[in-house]
Amino acid sequence: MANLPPLMPRAPHGGPSSAAFTGLDFSVNANPYGPNPALLRAVREADHAHYPDPAYRAVRERLASWHGRTPDGVALSVGASDLLHRLVRAFVPPGGLLLSLNAPFGELARAAALGYSQVEVVSELPDLLPPGTALVYVGAPHNPTGRAPTPAEVQHLADVCEEAGALLIVDEAYAPFVLLDPPPVSPAVVRLLSPGKAHGLVGARPAYALGTPEVAARLDNLAPAWHLPAGTAALLAALPDAGDFLAATLPRVRADAGALARHLTVFGPVEHHGAPFMTLEVGDGAGTAVALLAHGVRVRDCASYGLPGHIRVSTRGAVQDSALLTALGQWREAHG
Repeated sequence: MANLPPLMPRAPHGGPSSAAFTGLDFSVNANPYGPNPALLRAVREADHAHYPDPAYRAVRERLASWHGRTPDGVALSVGASDLLHRLVRAFVPPGGLLLSLNAPFGELARAAALGYSQVEVVSELPDLLPPGTALVYVGAPHNPTGRAPTPAEVQHLADVCEEAGALLIVDEAYAPFVLLDPPPVSPAVVRLLSPGKAHGLVGARPAYALGTPEVAARLDNLAPAWHLPAGTAALLAALPDAGDFLAATLPRVRADAGALARHLTVFGPVEHHGAPFMTLEVGDGAGTAVALLAHGVRVRDCASYGLPGHIRVSTRGAVQDSALLTALGQWREAHG
């Protein structure tokens, strides 16, 4: 029993914590103008009556061709969280080290703890990795701050990782919102893509990783048979032809988020770098989040990111954003 993974609470995330919540949810970082109708149609028209191809060859070929890769370098998943857990299990031994540039997504830290490995958070790009480092994680852009490394910084980090024999995970969940260039092609780089955010289809949980064939093979090795439902597989296969929706909606999201960030400055310091989400310094993030629930508004307390005095909010469009501003005004009036 001593060698079994520890029993741990779930990592905190945005989104409703119970079906009873019927208010406005600003804690989820997704395109409020979704879902993408073409991808939703692909999910609905998928063959749900039969098992999919267990190798998902057609899906891998479509994504590989789109990204200029080979199919054996594509690993598919239901959600990026599962890929993070598999990356830790595949590449970080017990007692190993995972380095994160700024606080990582909660599932990565939880995966490390389940495998009896350690997470070290740094605020600056390292020139040398600590001994025993197996994985390095960077958000491009980072959640919740929205900060993004430059292409030169990602290249530098990839070179450092390759020299040390470590892998660099580049989490691109929010890259489409801020028009980031893709990271360099390097044997040390694993790209993590979860397009449900930008396409407004987070419930379908589409995700995939791009890396070397060895990395993809090790990730596939930890996946059960038929690990991707037919609808999610169909969504991923349809991605290359679904860009018109992003071209039409993402400029609106950027404009809405910019306007919301400007309006929020009357309540405290705001950090916003073009993503749909931003942080607001309120002094007591947890208390503010609880108080706003009474006004029918859900926000994300940032304590788990090492920012206990902040909340994170994501635009829901100009009309619903006004409800958030009203609730914050009432909160400030009640708390002086």
